[in-house]
Amino acid sequence: MLDIQNCTITYQNGIPAVSDVSLSVSEGEIVSIVGESGSGKTTLIRAILGLLPPGGRIVSGQILFEGMDLTKVGEQQMQDIRGRRIAMIFQDVGAALDPIQRIRNQYRESIAVHEKLPQKEYAPRALDMLRRMHLTDSERVMDAYPFELSGGMKQRVGIAMGMIARPKLLLADEPTSALDVTIQAQVVHQMKKLRDEYGTAIILVTHNMGVASYLSNRIGVMRQSKMVEFGTRDQVIYHPREQYTKDLLGAVPKLGGKRFAES
Repeated sequence: MLDIQNCTITYQNGIPAVSDVSLSVSEGEIVSIVGESGSGKTTLIRAILGLLPPGGRIVSGQILFEGMDLTKVGEQQMQDIRGRRIAMIFQDVGAALDPIQRIRNQYRESIAVHEKLPQKEYAPRALDMLRRMHLTDSERVMDAYPFELSGGMKQRVGIAMGMIARPKLLLADEPTSALDVTIQAQVVHQMKKLRDEYGTAIILVTHNMGVASYLSNRIGVMRQSKMVEFGTRDQVIYHPREQYTKDLLGAVPKLGGKRFAES
């Protein structure tokens, strides 16, 4: 489905933020990209949707989505791809909600832009996704303004909005970092259900090797703009080649004498 080939991305200083990175994702596969802040993880997935900050540009390589090179796609065509075929969940997605619009109206707009559904189906679709995010009082949430919701609730509302169009590829940039452990588990579970029900492929950017281990089919490890390790979940977790990967695994907390990454 997605094939990134030898991609290099720079900003205005000319120093590569992503250096010659290759990565592939198949339909229904979950791939995690793990690494410390500044390693290039977020830059890489933003480039897929043409959402690099000012000054950022792809200087070499290809990003092929279903055989189409996204580095050569015009803005109008990319608008048709964003949200409907490829969706992105940002790290602080709750903060991106419009503060003066009720949640109901924001879902209505999102569905209208990305899907061809009768208007009578907008609310049921939104309510269903909110319930999947374990927002049991979803009717109240739909009628609320963002400032009336807690930070964790806003984050789950934003995640649900990213998933609502049932995209072919979901890009998730630290989607659970603002949530407590219990809610993190619920969100991760719903991401897996999205994959199972609709064949959605997922790229998860995270600094948490434990979450990556639980969720992923394959794991890539980035450091200083390079993909220093990439393999199946078991290869990376049980037979890491790089000392940096071993250090990340060593930082995973132990529960009952067993590391979360091994559970």
